Amino acid sequence: MREPRSMSRYLFHVVFTLFAALALAGCQSAEEKAESYYQSGLELLAAGDEERALVEFRNVFQYNGFHKEARRAYADTVLKQGNIQDAYSQYLRLIEQYPDTPEVRRILAELAINNGDWTEAERHGNEAIRLAPEGPGVRAVALALGYRKAVQDRDDTTRAALAEEARALLAETPDSRIALRIVIDQLATSPNPAAALPEIDRALVLDPDAMDLHVAKLRILAETNDVAGAGVQLKTMVERFPDNIEARSALIAWYMSEGDIDGAEAFMRQLAGDPKGPVEGHVAVIQLLRAARGVEAAAVELDRLIAANEGTSNADLYLALDAVIDFEGGKQTEAIAAIEAVLAKATPGDQTRRIKTMLAKMLETTGNSVGARAHIEEVLAEDASNVEALKMRAGWLIEGDRPGEAIVDLRAALGQAPRDASILTLMAAAHERDGSLDLAGERLALAVEVSGAAPQESLRYAQFLLQQGRVQVADSVLTDARRVTPGHVGVLAMLADIALNAQDWPRAEEIAETLAQIATPEAETASRTLRAALLLGQNRTEDGLAFLEEQVAEGGGDLAAIQMILQARIGSGKPEEARSYLDGELAKRPDDPELRLLSAGLHALMGEIAQAEALFRALIAEDPGAELPARLLYGLLRGNGREAEATEVLAAALAVQPDAASLLWMQAGELEQAGDIDGAIAVYEEMYSKDSSNVVVANNLASLITTYRDDPDSLARATAIARRLKDTDVPAFQDTYGWIAYRNGNHDEALTYLEPAAVGLPNDPLTQFHLGMTYLALGRSEDARRVLTSAVELAGDSPLPQFEAARQALAGLQSAPQP
Repeated sequence: MREPRSMSRYLFHVVFTLFAALALAGCQSAEEKAESYYQSGLELLAAGDEERALVEFRNVFQYNGFHKEARRAYADTVLKQGNIQDAYSQYLRLIEQYPDTPEVRRILAELAINNGDWTEAERHGNEAIRLAPEGPGVRAVALALGYRKAVQDRDDTTRAALAEEARALLAETPDSRIALRIVIDQLATSPNPAAALPEIDRALVLDPDAMDLHVAKLRILAETNDVAGAGVQLKTMVERFPDNIEARSALIAWYMSEGDIDGAEAFMRQLAGDPKGPVEGHVAVIQLLRAARGVEAAAVELDRLIAANEGTSNADLYLALDAVIDFEGGKQTEAIAAIEAVLAKATPGDQTRRIKTMLAKMLETTGNSVGARAHIEEVLAEDASNVEALKMRAGWLIEGDRPGEAIVDLRAALGQAPRDASILTLMAAAHERDGSLDLAGERLALAVEVSGAAPQESLRYAQFLLQQGRVQVADSVLTDARRVTPGHVGVLAMLADIALNAQDWPRAEEIAETLAQIATPEAETASRTLRAALLLGQNRTEDGLAFLEEQVAEGGGDLAAIQMILQARIGSGKPEEARSYLDGELAKRPDDPELRLLSAGLHALMGEIAQAEALFRALIAEDPGAELPARLLYGLLRGNGREAEATEVLAAALAVQPDAASLLWMQAGELEQAGDIDGAIAVYEEMYSKDSSNVVVANNLASLITTYRDDPDSLARATAIARRLKDTDVPAFQDTYGWIAYRNGNHDEALTYLEPAAVGLPNDPLTQFHLGMTYLALGRSEDARRVLTSAVELAGDSPLPQFEAARQALAGLQSAPQP
């Protein structure tokens, strides 16, 4: 019996050894296969067959996902081919697997710098500097990071020194793109920006498709008034980037400024080519015709293209564009039906996705957001990287307080269209909604850069800067925009406001002269208003009044001029003269509702309540939909203790204008004051659903929710709404954000907001209560006792439960043993 057992053990040993050998052979086989595919890929690369080489490298990863050399070869190859996004993700995978690889860190830093992603640039750049400070290319990365910091810190001395270091580095390594860009930036922002042009041309030899370099060259040519050179550069940009909307628009604007409409049309038709060819060039021609020759000319061109492309997907797009023209002309129902008919017959593809996006925009405009969203989801289900659809969905996500998800969509869109200023603008809105103001500012700045200092992007960024008190930077941004589009009234008007606030009278006068030379009603009105503001701002009141009255007498003045006259006379302590002047104008135009509204306001200001009320009520009776008279009458009645009558006026106005934001605002305040908190919250929710970008509505809604509701869902909603208030310096906003931080258990963060809020709102009992409770949570008993006592005293007999909680907290503090 022993022998069979011995044989059994022997067989077991043999089988076990065999399985182990097979397992080992299997491991070795995977490694060998990976290496075989890698070597094959190298051979194909050497032979110039990059596509097949990439296939072989992908085969390597199936057998060995940690094959460092294959991953690097793959990343280098797709980078060489211009597939930046794929290359970046492959380099990132390498760093995850092999974090101490300085050359890959350096490449990642360079790619991030080129993409304007300075957070990633610093992360990888600092690691490259740590690992190989003298490595090839690492010095340039270090210079770029230092130079950017110097620019942010406005440290001109360090900035100039780093630019000289970059110039020295260029002498050693002439193909250092980063060093060259540092030199370009320093020269372009110097008193002689034209000195940067040779360096830009040098950089364009290395990177002929670098849009930012083309834009920089165009900006400098515009700054130096080289009109012909700017035209040549714009033509170069359009030829190299035929799909770039901003370049085409700028070229059209250049032609228009030169008065050469025929030249613009001929050039754009040349780019467009065969009527049956790709659509983008022909779409550009349609845009030109519409801007320069009117809707009819654009419609004729569309008819020609539709006939030439009958039965093709191109014809589908042109039919849809024809419908868009009808939609914008007021035929909304017909236009939507026309596009739906096109989609019903069209073969699915890129064009139908584009048309669905156009339809979604129409539906959104008409209030059919459900239909719009359904079409966008259809587009993204077919093509997850569709840029226009991603932008629309991101906009909805921002409105819904889901900025993180919006940023994911926008990053995907930016990967497809890295020079799209509208994507960057949306990203700024998402970051702002998320409370990341620095990132929002960076995206707005980049939008200005990629748009070539276009007016709308520049105005948006300048407004953001002014809100932060960065007046000089805003001035610089607007000045750049003015150089590119010298006659843009909006840019000139904002520059004029900056000049007036700085009491830079000569500059304001120069802007007024420029506006006067622009032959549009808008510019002429802006020029007159600016001249009057100049005179009044210099305390030349009588001269200013004489100028304004002359303008009104000549028929060139508008209501704004009359308002300025009244304000100046009232500000000088002469309300009777204001009354006399206004009565004189009313005698000329006794039925003018705007003058009568001014008259009612002046009666109220002078304490003539009965006359004011009669005029307001007459104006409302004549036009029940007029919002302003109702608002002013409401304020007049409440100010005189006639709350019930004021409520009746408000209710009547809301019955006619249920969506009027200012009326809803007053209703919410009235409900809150009456103790109907649920009603007030409901009104704010309604306002928020219509415009979630209104920061004051967001603050009030979040504040009411966290003051009167304790459930987790309400706290989560308030947190999402108030996220945008991070880093605010407005006391009311600080109080809201700080209290929400407290409610979420973030007491240290809460304190950084509630202390300045309590200073800014010293007489608000709730703000003091919030700060006192935060001190209590942090164990600062004496501070808590002091502030909570103040809160209770300020609250008086308020029925709010917070103050009962404050009294209980104080009782607990008093009964606690003293140290």
